[in-house]
Amino acid sequence: MGRSLLLWAYLLAARRSQPEARPDREARPKGALVWLHAGRSASLASLAQLAQRLVREQKSLHLLVTTEAAPPALAGFPKATRADALPPEAPAEADRFLDHWAPDVAVLAGSDLPAALVVAAHGRGVPLLLVDASAPARLSLGARLRRGMTASLLGRFSRLLAQDPDSARGLQRLGAPVGRIEIAGRIEETSEPLTCNEAEREVLAQLLQARPVWFAAACPEAEEEAVIAAHAHAMRLSHRMLLIIAPANPSRGPALSERLSREGWVVARRSADEEPDPEVQAYIADTEGEMGLWYRLAPVTFMGGTLLPGGAGRNPFEAAALGSAIMHGPHLNPYPDAYGRLAEARATRCAATPEALASTISELMAPDRAALLAHNAWAVSSGGAEVTDRVAQAILETLASRRDRTTEAA
Repeated sequence: MGRSLLLWAYLLAARRSQPEARPDREARPKGALVWLHAGRSASLASLAQLAQRLVREQKSLHLLVTTEAAPPALAGFPKATRADALPPEAPAEADRFLDHWAPDVAVLAGSDLPAALVVAAHGRGVPLLLVDASAPARLSLGARLRRGMTASLLGRFSRLLAQDPDSARGLQRLGAPVGRIEIAGRIEETSEPLTCNEAEREVLAQLLQARPVWFAAACPEAEEEAVIAAHAHAMRLSHRMLLIIAPANPSRGPALSERLSREGWVVARRSADEEPDPEVQAYIADTEGEMGLWYRLAPVTFMGGTLLPGGAGRNPFEAAALGSAIMHGPHLNPYPDAYGRLAEARATRCAATPEALASTISELMAPDRAALLAHNAWAVSSGGAEVTDRVAQAILETLASRRDRTTEAA
């Protein structure tokens, strides 16, 4: 680790800054604590999945999550995760932060290097990891002028996990120790495969064998008309086709069943313990916690809540992880990044209007087309999961190594 006159001058100037008033921090939990910092280029949703993976591997682990501006919202993180804001760039503030939280491992995601905290944590023997790291292949003039300071900070990290080979080369140009750079991939939002009752799946799969099936997931009432019309159109091409429809609000199941029956459809309802017998044309999946079952049974899934404005929708990686081809409408909130990644991999079909849903369904009833979409979606999902696993393993290995050193010293 090289010395940097610029880093020394920067920290000296930071000591003279006036401390900011900060609200009281909640108490530090007892036991091992991993601190995850989401830098400006890092995704909180991706870090949430990393956090879930860490806690699944080590249930007693505690987590602290910080962002630069304010304590982050913790949607998607394990229940007991703590949140805090990154302290100002001043050695005294960094010390107060570290005195309070006393992290066992510090994990910085993205490209931010808060100098005061990096120096203070390293000085206390806290292992530092830089993950999801990106660096330009060509350095700007400013980056070249700060290279000595950046190299000194990077030298304090025990592991540097780069997004890709270009980022790894960029880290080398910034002066990072070559032996500590690893290409781990980009941490991206995916979805853990949803579970299901395997015995139920086998029974239903046997009942549905040889029938074309599609699934409308989390379908809001406003989109039911388009889904029903699309199913009517598709049944002209394949009269044995089955629609499985999960209302966005399961309590709507009885009313939807009554409406479909009134219009002449043969309907069965999951919450009434009815089965999708061969004559059933629409099966209403109005129960909680069984989405993993329907994704597994349906080769094609329409992600409800995307066809009209205002829908909440579900994460498309739920379907991707379980091998169901994905259709969606033009309204992609709250998962625009997930849909963008899937579209880039040619893993979805978009129905731009309610009328277009019918032709899209008919197109995807061709098994080869649905299979290609499903394969592409699964490849994106499994690749993201592998990166998360790789980064989680690096963190847990570092934590175990520190625990061993502490035990030996005692």
